[in-house]
Amino acid sequence: MLLKPCEESVLREAITTALARYDERKEERVRIELPVRLCRSASGDELQSAHTVDVSNSGVRLAGLQEPLEVGEVLKIECSNRRAPFRVVWVGKEGTATAGQAGFECLASDADMWKLNPRQLENDELLNRARVVQCALLPREKPPLKTLDYGGCCIQARMVGGDYYDFLDLNPGEVGFVLADVSGKGIPAALLMASLQGSLHSQCARGSNDLRQLLTSLNFYLHKHTAASRYATLFLGCYSDAMRTLDYVNCGHNPPVLLRKGGAVERLNATATVLGLFPDWECSVATVKLETGDVLTMYTDGVTETMGDHGKEFGEARLLETLRNSRNLEAAQILRNIEDELEQFRSGEQGDDLTLVIARAC
Repeated sequence: MLLKPCEESVLREAITTALARYDERKEERVRIELPVRLCRSASGDELQSAHTVDVSNSGVRLAGLQEPLEVGEVLKIECSNRRAPFRVVWVGKEGTATAGQAGFECLASDADMWKLNPRQLENDELLNRARVVQCALLPREKPPLKTLDYGGCCIQARMVGGDYYDFLDLNPGEVGFVLADVSGKGIPAALLMASLQGSLHSQCARGSNDLRQLLTSLNFYLHKHTAASRYATLFLGCYSDAMRTLDYVNCGHNPPVLLRKGGAVERLNATATVLGLFPDWECSVATVKLETGDVLTMYTDGVTETMGDHGKEFGEARLLETLRNSRNLEAAQILRNIEDELEQFRSGEQGDDLTLVIARAC
């Protein structure tokens, strides 16, 4: 604070010092998305959930805010099991690029809120960028089908993961459904996932609709270009609108469950071993017909192995129960119901990637 009258030299020094501190803080700031919770300091009541846009040792910028905040207000921000007091220093205005965002100053200089040293912050920033790139590999459009309503989702346990799903536009009225789970976690799994996705799209771009030939080529590529211990389980099915049939190959993946309209349950069991582990690889192609009201669910093991209280797993039985209760809904709503059930069941942090594809015959 400068008092009038203020000499020009004093004003210049104050401005220069302030700009230097601003640049210093700006250099320390790292873009990273972390989930947080906000609590009003006075009452301790939970205010809302949000996520970081960027963090530094001295403050944080948050987005996803739902409730209004006041400049100068002091709150507690919780990240994981760490909590510290923060003061609101600015609030984004409606109609601007920062609407729904706010900037906070940390009031506890020794809080070490983010538990990250500069090197870790740099690595996490790279991981965050990798996550954005990886998310872009997931399907954004659904090729149209007249007799099938479908959708998918992938919720990663880390910034990057090894689960993958896709919708392949093969021919008019034909869509390929892909669901894969790559061995390992983190960057190595993400790289193998990207390699698998690229090779699969390359094979389809050549016009190869022969599932046996396509997957044999894919196995050869993965075995040749990845480490000996790396492999992927994969389910690939080609659905025909005209025939209402799904030709599929299950490469050691969790058997998708087909809930028939009458309540019977069928499992699309493995027809081949995993991809990328063995040079000599063979498969068989199976076919199933989908009737109106049938619901096909393809999923990775992170869904059924989600852990609840006392070490219990979510399991296939709970998945089927949710499907039976949701079977008359649209595919997108069935997905949301399963996500909600998993969230309510889970105890602690998410341990594995969760990926689901729902296809409902109509």
